[in-house]
Amino acid sequence: MKRLMTTLTVLATGVFLMTLSLSAQAQFESADLILTNARVIDGTGAVYDRAVIAITGERIQSITSGEKQFNAGRTIDAKGKTVLPGLMNMHIHFGPRDATNEETVTEYLKRLPAGLYAYLSYGVTTIKSPGDMAETYIKVRERLARGEIQGPRLFLTGPPLTALGGYPAVVRYRDNPWLRAQRSIELTSEREARTAVRQLSELGVDAIKFIYIGSTDPEKPYVGRYGVAIRKLTPQIMKAIIDESHKHQLRVTVHTSHLEDAMAVIEAGADGLEHGVHERLLDDRLGTLMRERKASYVPTLYQLYTGTGETYPSRLAANKANVKQLAEEGVRIVLGTDSSPFSDGDGFATIRELEIYVRDVGLTPMQAIQAATRNAAEHLGKLDELGTLEAGKLADLIMVNGDPLKDIMSLYNVELVIKGGKIVVDKRQGTE
Repeated sequence: MKRLMTTLTVLATGVFLMTLSLSAQAQFESADLILTNARVIDGTGAVYDRAVIAITGERIQSITSGEKQFNAGRTIDAKGKTVLPGLMNMHIHFGPRDATNEETVTEYLKRLPAGLYAYLSYGVTTIKSPGDMAETYIKVRERLARGEIQGPRLFLTGPPLTALGGYPAVVRYRDNPWLRAQRSIELTSEREARTAVRQLSELGVDAIKFIYIGSTDPEKPYVGRYGVAIRKLTPQIMKAIIDESHKHQLRVTVHTSHLEDAMAVIEAGADGLEHGVHERLLDDRLGTLMRERKASYVPTLYQLYTGTGETYPSRLAANKANVKQLAEEGVRIVLGTDSSPFSDGDGFATIRELEIYVRDVGLTPMQAIQAATRNAAEHLGKLDELGTLEAGKLADLIMVNGDPLKDIMSLYNVELVIKGGKIVVDKRQGTE
């Protein structure tokens, strides 16, 4: 009997120890990658200290306090660093701007992977091209998605729709008929407009862009600073583009310059303005309308600083003041630079745009960061997947040395870039 009791005691002790061990294991959560001790700016407006970000596969599994324990395939200590969503630039353009045939484009495409990777090196994990060749860059988008080349997530509109004799056809490409046909779609009727939108949708674009500047009256030409008469789409064609785009579940944004045109396209249902308004807003009519319609404002100030702003300082001043005013009126400000790979420093322009928002326009660092994260994702209609660091979303995030809420210049110090749960850039000391 004594031997039996001893045996039962040993068995009971073994069961207890096994239960204790399983209980301890149950307190641990598994993840592929965790970042510990992170100061997190999550894009929603919240900030966390000493957080743990767990990533499994391509998605964020959780963001918790440091108390939870993990069994992780890889752990990165983010102490002293700030983690925030990958940056998003919603207005870039590809080249070459002087292409004259397919061979020229082919040579450019051979160099493009280096330019795309350069975006990642600055923490830019998503870009949108509102106005380039459709089929050519859809193929680039597919290569990125397959992982054949490294670069940001790419969203495309294809060539901009414009009037026959409109911008940019008769301005940038008037001496280059081949490129004019590739990088603009000139329209003369509502039927042509609907056909063009439908064809672009069938090709697989992510959104539509059209141009709404110029004159519809040949007796009253619009010349502006370009030195050439620019024709504008009729209001009927403009509305047909917006209507057809929405029928195909495509958001549509518009290149405008003047308040009258901006008001007209937003009232007609456009989802946003590219470049914004170049004359000083004297009242809150546009801001009120855009806020009510939940439309986006993409100011592209970087382009003004490097180009026309030097020649037209009053235009630059008006644009900066408009961004500040519209932000205060509750309009969604979205980062875009109107820059290009190679010629404009790739991802550098994105950080420079953020710097301009804070140092020159007067936005808070949080407002600037949200313009490049949450607001940009909402602009794309992808807020359920991108733009903020939340459980279940795609794990696109960056780690920077410093705190951009105290000094926006910290965003130049990108040390780690994760896209879709994978480390794609690692500049930490001792890792290269």
